[in-house]
Amino acid sequence: MTDRKTILEWCEAQDRNAHHLIIPEDKFDLLDEEMSNEIASFFNNNILIKLPEREIKFFEWLKENDPDVWHDLWGATDEIPYIVGISFLPLLIDKLTGFPICDLLETDNYYFTPEHIIEKEAKLFLESIQKRFKNNDELTLQQALMLQISVQPIDVWHFAYHYNTNLEATKKAAEELAADRMLLHLKNAEHLTTFIKF
Repeated sequence: MTDRKTILEWCEAQDRNAHHLIIPEDKFDLLDEEMSNEIASFFNNNILIKLPEREIKFFEWLKENDPDVWHDLWGATDEIPYIVGISFLPLLIDKLTGFPICDLLETDNYYFTPEHIIEKEAKLFLESIQKRFKNNDELTLQQALMLQISVQPIDVWHFAYHYNTNLEATKKAAEELAADRMLLHLKNAEHLTTFIKF
C-alpha cells in the first residue's frame, strides 16, 4: 500500500505537458503490473516515458552487437532514442523481456511467443526439455530458447543479453527450431501483429 501511495504521489507531482517522463529507478523497482497499468491510466496513455536504465544498458549493448537492429529501432529519426509510449510501462517492469523488439522493418524479426510453438511437432521435444530442466540437466541453446519461449514472449536479443549467449548462435538456434518445424518464425513485422498483445 505504501508503494502505491508513493507512486501515485509521484505521478501527481509530474508535469503533464513535459515531452516525456523519467521514472526514477527506485520507483521502477516498486512497480508491479497493476500499478504500472494504473500509472498509464493516470496519464491517459498519452505521454512518453524514458526507458529504465537497465533497459538502456541493454540497448547500448544491442547498438554494439547488432547495429542494424538498433538503427531499425532508434536511428531512423532525429528524436531522442529510448523514449516510448507510457502504454509500454507494464512490459518494462519485466527485467528479462523489457521493451519488446518485434516490429523491425528493415531487418528480420526474432520475436517469439508461446503461440509460435507448433504444438503437434514440438510436444514431445518440449516435454523432454521440461524434464531435463526439472532434473537440473544441462540444456542446449536450442532447448533453453524453446523453454523460455514456452514460458513467456521474448526476442532473441534480450535472451542473448540476459543469458550471456552468443547472439548469432541464438539466432541460428531459432532458425533451426523453425527448420525442424518446432517453432513458427515470422520475420515480417506485419505478420507478427496478430501475436502481439500489448
